Amino acid sequence: MTNDPDFRRVETMVKEFLTERFDVPEDKMTSDASIRDLGLDSIMMLDVMLEIEDRLGIKLRDLSMPANPKLGDIVELIQRNLGTKA
Repeated sequence: MTNDPDFRRVETMVKEFLTERFDVPEDKMTSDASIRDLGLDSIMMLDVMLEIEDRLGIKLRDLSMPANPKLGDIVELIQRNLGTKA
């Protein structure tokens, strides 16, 4: 799954935004890093989701993910929503 070009594109976009907005060091951002490990809370993740909606021109409708999501979970959530553009 992580070799999927769409996964990589979305992952890169999320990482760039996390660096720009929250100064998350790039070397800490692995698919297995939890949002807590990256120093993010649920309000910050809402900001990420809103930005992704704007950048991709989609409406995130399926927001189901684990209680303490990992970066890879966030990317997968966005990918699930790519087919449901508003």
